[in-house]
Amino acid sequence: MALQKTNWLLVFALLVAGLFAAAQFGKLTLTLPLLRDAYPEGGALVPVLISIVGMVGIALGAVAGAVVARVGIARALTGALVAGGLLSLIEATLPHISVFALLRAAEGVSHLAIVVAVPTLMASIASDKDRPVVMGIWATFFGISIAITAALLPWLLSMGGLKAVFLAHGGGMLVMAALLFPLLPKGRISRPVPVSYWAEHRIIYTTPRLLIPGGGFVWYTSLYIALLAVLPVALALPVWVITALPLISIVGTLLGGFLGKRLAPDRLVIAGFVMTIVASAIVYFASPAIWPLFVLFFVMALIPAASFAAIPHFNYDATDRARATGGIAQLGNVGTTTGTPIFVLVFDQAGLGGVCLLMSMICILGIVLTALLRARIK
Repeated sequence: MALQKTNWLLVFALLVAGLFAAAQFGKLTLTLPLLRDAYPEGGALVPVLISIVGMVGIALGAVAGAVVARVGIARALTGALVAGGLLSLIEATLPHISVFALLRAAEGVSHLAIVVAVPTLMASIASDKDRPVVMGIWATFFGISIAITAALLPWLLSMGGLKAVFLAHGGGMLVMAALLFPLLPKGRISRPVPVSYWAEHRIIYTTPRLLIPGGGFVWYTSLYIALLAVLPVALALPVWVITALPLISIVGTLLGGFLGKRLAPDRLVIAGFVMTIVASAIVYFASPAIWPLFVLFFVMALIPAASFAAIPHFNYDATDRARATGGIAQLGNVGTTTGTPIFVLVFDQAGLGGVCLLMSMICILGIVLTALLRARIK
């Protein structure tokens, strides 16, 4: 039976849980120089500590949805928050780097469970008319978390360095687990389903309605982090611009949620890619002007809002929504992991022109794949 009223209290409580999940990346990404100082013997392994969480997402993303569906969403989410909190508290002891790497791998499992469980639950507690907006709100979680983490870091570091950062993060996750538990539905979100690693991949990647949310999102994630890494160098951007770009993305994503009330998600994804192609051309021809970058990051941000809205739009069963969310998590990590090295290589060889051309080619792939998948959904 369709909900008549959205549970906004739980929506925003779940968003906060998502912010802590995103901070599992941010707490290391934004403290990398200090992490290098803490582990001078680590060398090239230190930056890999950041990527381990994403690697777990690539390896286990497709099966995570079925696991969450089988375990039950309340248990999966609260268990992941508790585990993530305890792991961060252990990380605060700054153990040997090999132990730290193992903790990060376990943290990747915690992260994956949260980012699969939260949007699945968000979709189920939203009314039909509010669901695109709710999914648009969820799609902002990474950008908001990075902005808040960056704002709090100077204070936390002054309180106690890296240890204070990890302690605050771990404590926050445990508090969220305690606050969320009484608010969450205690039953399973569906009947128990068998979990098979290869079968889950086959189901997701051969079922268009399960794959279409990730089919657009993977190309977006290959762009977003990569452009934040390459464009500041290519255009010698001042710090205030680099700070503003993620904030502009958040606004664009929220707008995408509201537009989703009028446009089907697949059409909004395609529109986002088309406008991104136009914006990339403006970035190149208007270089070194800064304003085209704001346009680029604004229109590009429509894509994640529409991608997450596609999960409940094309999938009505809770198990299918969890599977689609696992697929989008896996593909999102693929894009994030592969995009930056590819864009850096292209920039080194072909400069800003090569970056903008590659951007357009990726958008075309996103348009084609989204259109093909939509055509196969009956």
